[in-house]
Amino acid sequence: MLTIPLVAGEIDPGFPTQDVSAEKAEQLISWMAAGAGRAYRHFMGRRRAGARVTREEKTVRRAVPKVGRNDPCPCGSGKKYKQCCGGAGGSVH
Repeated sequence: MLTIPLVAGEIDPGFPTQDVSAEKAEQLISWMAAGAGRAYRHFMGRRRAGARVTREEKTVRRAVPKVGRNDPCPCGSGKKYKQCCGGAGGSVH
């Protein structure tokens, strides 16, 4: 809570209403550094769990086979996929 005046000065230039002594500012900065270290250690488990999940992601498999360019279009138009839904600017049915 003591670090709030330092941060609040960035939002409201008129805050704090009293000057902070150099000794008090040094003390607040050291507390902020200690708090940053504690926050890093506090969230270490979550960071590691997130990294583990990322490493363990499985390969995504298609539920249906991929449609080739020269295969009939799955929309049922009778055209080749590349001339129908798979072409540049092709309509999707």
